[in-house]
Amino acid sequence: MIGAVLTALIFASSAQVVTADVNHCPSGWTFSTNTSYCYIPSPQYMTYAEAGSFCQSIGGSQIFVVSSTELSWLTDFTSSWLAQPWLATTRNTTTGKWYNSDNTTPLSTYWSTGEPGVNGDCATFKGTTKAGIKVTQCYSMQPALCKQMPALCPTQTQYGGSSTRSGIINSPGYPVQYYNNLDCFYSISSPPNTYITLLFYPYVVYDYFDYVTVYDGPNTTSRYLGTIDDDGWDLRNDFESSNNSISFRFRTNSVITNKGWQLTWNTKSNTPPIKQTGQNGSFTSPNYPNNYDPYTEQLYYITAPVGFQVNVTITDFVTESTFDVLEVYNASYVSSYTLVANLSGSAVAPWSWLSPSRYVTMRFKSDSMIQKKGFSLFWIIQ
Repeated sequence: MIGAVLTALIFASSAQVVTADVNHCPSGWTFSTNTSYCYIPSPQYMTYAEAGSFCQSIGGSQIFVVSSTELSWLTDFTSSWLAQPWLATTRNTTTGKWYNSDNTTPLSTYWSTGEPGVNGDCATFKGTTKAGIKVTQCYSMQPALCKQMPALCPTQTQYGGSSTRSGIINSPGYPVQYYNNLDCFYSISSPPNTYITLLFYPYVVYDYFDYVTVYDGPNTTSRYLGTIDDDGWDLRNDFESSNNSISFRFRTNSVITNKGWQLTWNTKSNTPPIKQTGQNGSFTSPNYPNNYDPYTEQLYYITAPVGFQVNVTITDFVTESTFDVLEVYNASYVSSYTLVANLSGSAVAPWSWLSPSRYVTMRFKSDSMIQKKGFSLFWIIQ
C-alpha cells in the first residue's frame, strides 16, 4: 500500500514538468527540450542491480549526468520526488574512483554538497539544494530513472522524384528551435538529365558544433561537396550536384541549439552546351519555332578567330516576360561581372550587339509556368 502511494506521488510530481510535445516520446515518457531525450521513472522501487535491466526492458537506458544542462533539467524534474532515482554511476571498489556506465568520470561539479561520501558504492540523483549526485548504498530501494533518444528527425528522408523540380525542407523545429543530439539524413532526386541546386537560407545554428554536410549523390558515400558550420568565416550555403541526386546530413551536439535552417532546392536542365566557331552561325531556343519546354536551361558559346569581334543579331524573340530569359555575356563563361543583357518578353527583336572581344556566351532559362516559341538569332564576325 505504501509502495503504491509512493509510486503515485512519483508520477504525480513528474507529470507537472512536461515541457514539450510528448508525441516525441512513447506513451508515459516525458520529453525534455533541454536535452532532447525522453525520460520515465520506474513504477516501483528497486535495488541498483535491478535498475539497469528494468530500463533496458522498456527500451531505454539508465541515466547518468552527462552535462550541466541535463543536471539542471533533472533538478526540476525530480525536485518534488519522495525518493532519489538511481544513476548509472558507481564506485570502483579497487581504485575508489567513480565511473559512469560508459566508463567516463562524473565531473566534480555534478556532485551534491559534501559528495562523494564514503557510505556506499552506488549513486542516486538528489533533486533538492544542492542538487547533484549523491552516494547511496547499492541495496537501497529507489526508483529507476530511464531515458531514450526520441525520433526527432523527420520520417520523410527522400524528397523530389521524377516529376518534382523544386521544394523546401526545414530543419526539425524550424523556425523556433532545433533539438540536441540530432543525426538527420536527407536525400533529393530529380528528373533525368537535370542537376540540383541547394540554398540554405536562413541558416542559424550553434557555431562549429552543429553543421550540415553535403554529398554529390544519394548517400554519404558519394563525393563530398562541403560543410556548413556557421563559424563566422566565409559561410558557404549554396551547392550544386553533378547529376540528378544530392544528399546531406544535419548533426547537432548535446549543448546549445538555435532556430535552424530552411533549404530551398531546385532542379536545372543538364543539357550539353551548343558551341560554334568560325566566321558566322545561328542559334535558336530549343524546339523553335514551337514552344520551348519548362525548366529549360541551354548554354551557347561563340568563339571568333583571334583579332575579331562578334556581332549578334536577334531577329525573333517571344518569351514569358521576366521569368524566361536570355542572358548575354561578353566572355567565354557565365559571370555576373560579364553580363551584358538580360532579355525577355515580346518587345526585344530586332536587337543587335557587338562584343568587345572574340567571345560571347549566352544562357537561356525558363520556369515552369508559361512556355512560348522563344528566339532566333544569327552572328557574324567583324
